[in-house]
Amino acid sequence: MKKLLYIILILFLFTNVINIFIPVFAEESSSAEVSFCDRDGWVSMVDGYSGGQFNFSRLQQYPQPFVNENGRTMFPILYFDEIFRDGLSYDINDNTITITRNILDVITTVSVTIDSNVLIRNGEEIVMDTVPIRIGETIYIPLWWVADSLGYGVLWRDYQSKWWPGGMVEFGQLTSIFVYVWNEDKDSSPNGLRYSYTIGERSDDMSEIKANATSDFEDVFAVIKRLPQGATVLTTAIYGLDGYKVPYDIYNGITNAVFNGGYKGGYSTYCLDEIPPIINSLGDFTNEWYSEELSALGEPALYDSIGQIYRFSYIPSFWNPFVVRIEINDDGTADVCYKSGNGVAGPHSGGILKSESAKLSREETKEFLDLLNDKDYWNMPKEVERLGCDGYDVVIEGVKNGVYHIVNRWCPMENDSAFYIEKYFENLVKEKFPE
Repeated sequence: MKKLLYIILILFLFTNVINIFIPVFAEESSSAEVSFCDRDGWVSMVDGYSGGQFNFSRLQQYPQPFVNENGRTMFPILYFDEIFRDGLSYDINDNTITITRNILDVITTVSVTIDSNVLIRNGEEIVMDTVPIRIGETIYIPLWWVADSLGYGVLWRDYQSKWWPGGMVEFGQLTSIFVYVWNEDKDSSPNGLRYSYTIGERSDDMSEIKANATSDFEDVFAVIKRLPQGATVLTTAIYGLDGYKVPYDIYNGITNAVFNGGYKGGYSTYCLDEIPPIINSLGDFTNEWYSEELSALGEPALYDSIGQIYRFSYIPSFWNPFVVRIEINDDGTADVCYKSGNGVAGPHSGGILKSESAKLSREETKEFLDLLNDKDYWNMPKEVERLGCDGYDVVIEGVKNGVYHIVNRWCPMENDSAFYIEKYFENLVKEKFPE
């Protein structure tokens, strides 16, 4: 199932670029001082290769990180050099801590002041929900706010186990350069391929991205090679729903060059087109995923349609998707529209491979509607708790008398009514739209 595969892929990429994760142990109602004195905290630094650890408790080093009353991890500035690398340095002047990041002469400055909730990033004031503090001779900074402002991806994992009873905050390694690849030609010609980069921060502004545009990736790689070994390079493939594709071997060549050059890498995509909410009643990720597939096939939303319409969508992990839309006519017949895609929607493939139409007689239409009634389609649960890797998803939508219903399944089994509806549509495609 693509949803689960996506999660596994993200976890794989994150594991290979993660720099630090900090389990923190604290009573829910404890004060900062009690947490600091009574709880062990430890830091593990994973560089994607060695997986080495720096354990404060094991080395009996104090002070320790702790969670304050606002749920923020407070980190001793004393250990800054053990955690923040990648061209970062800090300075303390009275009660103000100033952290400077320098990546290829692009400077980012973050300042925080003890007992103040204002963080200043490159002159811009940002209001935090907590403050840096001093306990004895030790200064503690709010790790999330500082790390996020420096460009680290920060998230909180609520692990509750004997190993991590208090949860864990972690942030990924700072990405030094963001590389972009896209196609200027709608017909996806190799001559239209362009490459660019931004330093320190990812951009969705094409005018900013195109400022460094080149038709030769070696121009971008020359900039990457100015980075120290082990730096992180994130590649983004930019594409359109209809055309402007980037061949997979081009993307693969970029990621191989990054890896073989001794750098860590990651991959993301960015669609130039606004994806309409064709599906809007499942989870956010699933809504966007299915909507992109259906938009690439030129399909409309059904939930606000008039009349009686049904749509079966077959959305696989790797091969060609297809949709079958049946619109019931007043005379008891039906119009059928069939579309298949040229691979899954994305930067390397997508779009309509085949589009055909056909008619259902009154008898054929009645057979279809009887099947839906027999399987109690309108009362079928929207989703069931069944996940798997790869395979395919089916989406069965219906709208009648202003009422909309959607059924989503991964590889339906025979004990599910969706299985028999799927088989009906598969047989309908073979009969009405043979290869």
